Amino acid sequence: MADTPDGANGSGSTVRALIDRAHDAGADVDHVRDDILGSWQRSAVAGLTPEIFEVPFDADVDDGGRLAWVSGAVLDRVGADLRDTHVGLVLTDARGLVVARRAADRTTRALFDEIQLAPGFSYGEGQIGTNAIGTALSRRAPTVVQAEEHFANALTRMACAAATVTDPATGRVLGVIDLSCAVDDSTPLMLPLAKRTAWEVEQWLLGESAASEPLLRAQFFKARRGTRGPLVAVSERALLLNSAASNLIEPADHGRLWDCVLPVLDGKGDTCLFALGNGDVVPFRCEPVCEGPRILGGLLRAESAGSQVPLIQPSRGEAIAGNVGWQSLTDAELAVAAHVSRGMTNREVAARLFVSPHTVDFHLRQLFRKLDVTSRVELTRRVLEQGDRFPSAI
Repeated sequence: MADTPDGANGSGSTVRALIDRAHDAGADVDHVRDDILGSWQRSAVAGLTPEIFEVPFDADVDDGGRLAWVSGAVLDRVGADLRDTHVGLVLTDARGLVVARRAADRTTRALFDEIQLAPGFSYGEGQIGTNAIGTALSRRAPTVVQAEEHFANALTRMACAAATVTDPATGRVLGVIDLSCAVDDSTPLMLPLAKRTAWEVEQWLLGESAASEPLLRAQFFKARRGTRGPLVAVSERALLLNSAASNLIEPADHGRLWDCVLPVLDGKGDTCLFALGNGDVVPFRCEPVCEGPRILGGLLRAESAGSQVPLIQPSRGEAIAGNVGWQSLTDAELAVAAHVSRGMTNREVAARLFVSPHTVDFHLRQLFRKLDVTSRVELTRRVLEQGDRFPSAI
């Protein structure tokens, strides 16, 4: 019988209980695979128990993002091929959060719904234990998990095969392709099909990268010839700056700038406000760079150098030198302070101001530094102390 050393938090006893469960179900417990034993151990150490099955839900599903967009055609084709098999197809992100699924028949959809294998639910190994999606992500390798090999009792009627999707340009794992079904409907072909589907998605990613960056670069160089002010070309993968823009934006700002541009590319206005490292906010007019109907990125031109507007006077004795105090705050920081003081979360503030939660977090850090506070509660108290001096029409 497989070794089950006692681990932290009594994990050894949990693994032995799983082996006993498999034995009672008629499985060959003398040949439990090492990858399954390792996953059981990790799951038990994480504090999970087989009797409790709670699948976390996150409404912030990036179902319109790059991975979902590129995968769509592949998922549709493979999903159609599976129509009469009672096997469903699932795409997750790198956290195991389900982004999309294809389940053509009612029986498969009902089965998936019962175990919450649906967009927004997370199948990470650390949340629900051994399963093909989460364990493939943990191992960074194709994985099959069937019946009693699952950690949670609620999943023992399932058979699943998963393969990771890797960004061809960076080697970063972007998500997982998973095929799942009831144990009685499983077939050894599920894993090869999952691996083939993941490979096809990776080929689309490779083609998208090869096609989009040269076009974005060409648009940037064409616009640069007639632009004196700051000019930026940005996509999820590329950041191009002219000399004027390089004085404002650092390469480390790439991710934050892309988050700021995305709402504009989605049709929410034509200007994005980007917070610089010094706290100033620069308005950029954004022009989408497209290939047919597909948006590849954005071409940004600074409308002004950004300014810090002293909307409220500091209290007596309050320091304003050295870029601190109320008078040092930018319009964007004041807007964030106003919304946070009303009890809004970063995500709610981001939605109200049409920026990303990352940008709101950046402004909060600036507010904490400039006002010498360490929490949202302290910030709220400082706003309330301003009374009528704090701008209300934000």
